[in-house]
Amino acid sequence: MYIEQIQAGEESRYVIKKDREEVGRFILSDQGNGVKRLKNLQVDGNVTKTGILYVFELIQQYIEQEKIPEIQVKSHSQELDTLLLHQRFQLKDKKDHLWTYHVNC
Repeated sequence: MYIEQIQAGEESRYVIKKDREEVGRFILSDQGNGVKRLKNLQVDGNVTKTGILYVFELIQQYIEQEKIPEIQVKSHSQELDTLLLHQRFQLKDKKDHLWTYHVNC
């Protein structure tokens, strides 16, 4: 799998591809100071739970390559909270369910 940017800007749009076939998409929204927020992550229904973990690892690798210092995710479920914790995200704001991942650039 790999990530391809399809639109640049304050809300940059990306697709996730496997063997040139689109299997997902997401937005990285600019929050200032180089911080991005992951929004609207969607994956094909055929992607397994293990595949979702791989998608997050792929996104984390991508932001490291792009030298993005921090990425934020707003969680909407306990299942996502568990996944984010597993992927080394930290709960920044419990009230807003905001998680952050800091990149060691």
